[in-house]
Amino acid sequence: MPDGSTHNPFTTDAQLTLQDVFDLIAADTGLPVQRRRNLQSALRAVGKLMKRDLALLPAHPRFYRDLFKDLHPEHCGLSQSRISNIKSDLRAALRHTGCIEQGQAYLAPLTPVWQALRDDAEDAGVRARYLSRFMRYCSANGISPNDVDDAVSERFRQALIEESFVKDPVKTHQNICRLWNQAVDTVPGWPKARLTVPRTKEDYTLPLTAFRQSLQDDIAALFDHWAGKDLLDDTGPPKPLAPRTLQGHDYKLRQILSALVHQGRDMGEITGLSQIVEVDAAKMVLRYFLDRSDNTLTSQIHGLAILIKTIAKHWVKVDEDHLEELKALCNRVDPKQKGLTDKNRERLRQFDDSRNIDLLLNFPARVVQAVLNNDRGRRREAVAVQIALAVELLLMAPIRAANLVNIEIDRHIVRTHNGRKGKTHLVIPGEEVKNGEPLEFELPEETVTLLDLYLREFHPRLADLPGPWLFPGGQGGPKTREFLGDQVSKRVFKETGLHVNLHLFRHIAAKLYLDQEPGGYEVVRRLLGHRSMDTTLSFYAGQETAAATRHYDDTVLKLRRNGKDKDR
Repeated sequence: MPDGSTHNPFTTDAQLTLQDVFDLIAADTGLPVQRRRNLQSALRAVGKLMKRDLALLPAHPRFYRDLFKDLHPEHCGLSQSRISNIKSDLRAALRHTGCIEQGQAYLAPLTPVWQALRDDAEDAGVRARYLSRFMRYCSANGISPNDVDDAVSERFRQALIEESFVKDPVKTHQNICRLWNQAVDTVPGWPKARLTVPRTKEDYTLPLTAFRQSLQDDIAALFDHWAGKDLLDDTGPPKPLAPRTLQGHDYKLRQILSALVHQGRDMGEITGLSQIVEVDAAKMVLRYFLDRSDNTLTSQIHGLAILIKTIAKHWVKVDEDHLEELKALCNRVDPKQKGLTDKNRERLRQFDDSRNIDLLLNFPARVVQAVLNNDRGRRREAVAVQIALAVELLLMAPIRAANLVNIEIDRHIVRTHNGRKGKTHLVIPGEEVKNGEPLEFELPEETVTLLDLYLREFHPRLADLPGPWLFPGGQGGPKTREFLGDQVSKRVFKETGLHVNLHLFRHIAAKLYLDQEPGGYEVVRRLLGHRSMDTTLSFYAGQETAAATRHYDDTVLKLRRNGKDKDR
């Protein structure tokens, strides 16, 4: 221990530590010898994983949630079964020593009345297995279905937080509340009391309908202008804004208007957009968000300032002095962060390790082979191959997430002719790309092989309704990028232990190339479809320094070896 302390400095003296638990287990002769050894082994393993003395680790399950959430066999040297055993035995040791409330087992058997209710829910098509944890909690604590209310729901939420290793207890509780309410509506004989689905974020934004009709009309006209609905309007933007961009602007406008109200402005007095671009009003908005961020400059605050300035210049058309004052505000709240965010830089460090690169590059093939070895014709196997194909495409053609989910089979996948000798291209027209630059990628043979396998064997299982989409979603449309992104992130982590998201693949592509070819920015610019080399440099200049150093060292070592050979 670093300073001779025998207790975690962030806990009270009354809080037991894992060393206390270890000693209590060792002294408990009522436990079978092998059981004592297993529990003690788990406690030692947790200490090693946390890289802390057991005396510094509090005996509280919540303290270890993040450990088990990010623990993966590829990176800790333990098998998945060993990780599961450590997790189970740690929980058992904490419960046995009173660190988790004593009583019936947490996942108790269902009482007859709860079992009957679960059976009714399954018959009605409600995913009752996701309600199982709540049902078992109620069974263990003698709570009947008719006694369930928000107070019981809140006690259950606290139990999830305090007593279990559920990865995301807050989200789990929210989902259970939603499923309970679904059962209220659809399952005959289900208790009629609905549960409040708790909010996890402060909801400070007000709906536009809360404001004067004249303001709503002004905003509607602005959005029609941005969307280019009037083909004869030559004052609109050169390129109509995409629906997703308009959606973002809508939210930002509600943020701006809500901030004014929270700062004391009477919403009834805000009758048009000209009032939100007043310099004093802009300052009130920015001050509200600066207070929320503890005066930390963020890209969110800067984006709001930019939107106010944009509306002032192009819609309200303020005079030059007014515009200069708004520009000055934009400069003052600019966080001056260029290029990669700190979070993306941290995520990319995973790929300084060649083993992690191999894990990601071989992820699609491993997933597909595992499915082919045990394919039972189910939807879940098709989803696994779909995820593998999404990753394969992003590795070979690093397009933006919005373009990925909107790939149409017959329009964006272009083949010179059928057969193995034909070429297959992924073609995204410029009008569908964020910066207007068209993208075209010739897909490698192994990518085309996976694509053809997916279309032939697995895509039919996923397309519930006819549609052109490579990644079909519900009701005949494509999957949303949020949904596909969540699926990709979870599956990649499960298989490799790596943290990725759809957009990170563009940065990964740049890193992998620059690590092999330091200074190869023009290839990266073309690959990612950047209009300007400045954009490429702002993101990736300096990212390949470590690789350049390795190349240099290899060159020097080669020269050294050549010199020694000449001396012989």
